[in-house]
Amino acid sequence: MHQKKSTLILKYIALISLTMFILVPFIWLFYSSFRTESAMFSGKFFENPNGLMIKHYFNVFQSGGGTGNFIGYFKNSILIASITTIVVVTISVFGAYSLSRFQLKFKNAFIITMLLSNMFPWVLLVIPIFGLLFSMNLIDSYAGIIFTHIILGLPFSIWLIKGYFDGVPKELDEAAMIDGLGPFQTLIKVILPVAAPGIVVASFYSFMVSWGDFLFVSVISQSMATKTLPIGLNNFFGSTQVAWGSINAATVISIIPTILLFSMLQKWIVEGLTSGAVKG
Repeated sequence: MHQKKSTLILKYIALISLTMFILVPFIWLFYSSFRTESAMFSGKFFENPNGLMIKHYFNVFQSGGGTGNFIGYFKNSILIASITTIVVVTISVFGAYSLSRFQLKFKNAFIITMLLSNMFPWVLLVIPIFGLLFSMNLIDSYAGIIFTHIILGLPFSIWLIKGYFDGVPKELDEAAMIDGLGPFQTLIKVILPVAAPGIVVASFYSFMVSWGDFLFVSVISQSMATKTLPIGLNNFFGSTQVAWGSINAATVISIIPTILLFSMLQKWIVEGLTSGAVKG
């Protein structure tokens, strides 16, 4: 009994240590967004409450903190990430359903190709994708950025959702067909409700891929009208000075949507990841 208690205490210590290791940078980021820049580099962690301020947040929204239009970047990120998520999940659902339920030629080769494409370093795709978008006259456009993010998020989403569809008993399909439902109705009314956690995980993944992309947007976007939050954050770094306070405040603002989204979908995300682990 004593040994079990000691083991349990060690596990809790390890979990708490790991949690603190993950949370401390975020706590420091949030805390520093209220401090003066001189205080950030003073070497002191605790600040006099009278020394804390919200000036950096006003600076971000009022003047863009040197970025030009932070609110515009925020709207662009929301729009692009939302459309990307909807398109990726829609295509992935139908693609995964076809791969899971129908006998197709070269199906295994197609699945392996998808996985290999997802393992390919994204930085090596910049030039081919830029050339493709340039030939389609989609440089510096929402469509070009969304198209690129769809390419990035689609392979993994199809593979993930297919795994959940494979876990749905085919007897449900047969029962639905006996009731007079066609393949499309079976997908919508029978399979999707059962595989909903996996679809939520794929949706969250697609949103995060689009929301956090800096590499491709920095190349495709050529004007203020199409720049997203990662580009806006980068613009805080000037050639002669860095607005650390505004950077911290803008970073806190930029991660709020992802925190809210995770909070709303936490139940389904955890269930989806757990089910995926069991299936694996």
